[in-house]
Amino acid sequence: MKFIAGISVAAALAMAAGVATAQADDVADFYKDKTVIVVSPSGTGGSIYQYALLVSNHIGKHIPGEPTVVVEARSGGGGVKAANYIFNAASDEGLVIGELHPSSLIVPLTQEVEYDFSKANWLGSVAVRPYVGVVWEGVEANTLEKMRDTPVIFASSGVGGSSYQYPRFIAEMTGAKLQIIPGYKSGGEMNLAMERGEVEGRGNYYEGFLATNPDWIENNKLQFVFRMGDEHPDLMDVPAAASYATTDEHKKMLGLLEAPLKVGQAFYVHENVPEDRVAALRKAFEDMLVDEAFLAEAENLNLVIRAKSADGVADVVKETYATPKETAKKLDEIFSQ
Repeated sequence: MKFIAGISVAAALAMAAGVATAQADDVADFYKDKTVIVVSPSGTGGSIYQYALLVSNHIGKHIPGEPTVVVEARSGGGGVKAANYIFNAASDEGLVIGELHPSSLIVPLTQEVEYDFSKANWLGSVAVRPYVGVVWEGVEANTLEKMRDTPVIFASSGVGGSSYQYPRFIAEMTGAKLQIIPGYKSGGEMNLAMERGEVEGRGNYYEGFLATNPDWIENNKLQFVFRMGDEHPDLMDVPAAASYATTDEHKKMLGLLEAPLKVGQAFYVHENVPEDRVAALRKAFEDMLVDEAFLAEAENLNLVIRAKSADGVADVVKETYATPKETAKKLDEIFSQ
C-alpha cells in the first residue's frame, strides 16, 4: 500500500470523506428551519419575476436542510436597486439569492453604483434569451427604416434597464426616431400600456412575451422590428441589430450591450457567503434544473429553460468587465442624452 507523508492512501481518502461529510452536515444544520429569500429585480407581472418565483418554488428541496424559500420583488433602476440591496444590505450568509436583471450587468461600467458582479458567487443561469423590439399591430412605422421618418413611442422602466438602453442604442445606431418613455414599474405595466395604445411598442425578451402573452405571438398582435443576442428559430426573419452596426465603434458598443444576453436570467449570492454553502447552493441549482417538477412548472408558465453553468456566467462577466473604459464611456454618453 502506498503512503503519503506517513499516511496511507486509504486513510487519506477516509479523512477527506470525513471532512466532506462534516461540511455537508454543517451546511444542512445551517439551513435547517431557515428561510431563504430569492430577490427578483423586477415587479410582478413580467417574466423576470416569474423566473425568480419558479426558482423559489423548487430550489429549496435541493438545498441541504431543506429551508423554506420565498420570493421578494425589489424593482427599480433596471435591477440596480436589487443589486445594491444584495451587495450592501442583505444577509451575506447564504440566505439571500439574487436574480440578475441582465441590463444591470453593464451599469457599473457606465455609472457609479454600489455593486460589482465580478465579485459575486454565481449559481448559474436558467435561461439565456434573445431580445426583441416590437410595435403593436396596426402601427405603420414597423421597421427601423420607417422610424427614421416617423417617431414611435416605446415604454421602458428605468434608464438603467434593458427596456430603455437597448432601444436607445438602436436608435442612435440607426437614426430611428424612438421616443423612449421611462417610469413603468414592470414588464406587465409596459405590456398593458402597449395594449391600451398609451405607447406603440417596447423592447423585451422574446421568451418574455411567450411567457406572459403567448396569444400575442399566435395572433400576430406584435410586429417585430429588431432582435439582439443569440439566434432563435422563431426570429430568423427579424433584422439582427448586428446588421446595422457598420462602424468599429458601433460593433464594440453593441458587443458590450449584448453581453447581458449571453448571461440571461442568472442567479447569485454575496461574495462573503462561505465556500461550503456556495458549493451546496450551486449543486442545488444544478439539481433543480433537471428536476421534473421544476421543468413541468416552467412549461406550464411558458418559461423557456436554456441554462448556463456558474462558470459560464462568471466567464461572461469577467470578459464584460474587461471592456475598455472608452467604449463604456461612449455608451454612457448615449444613455445620458
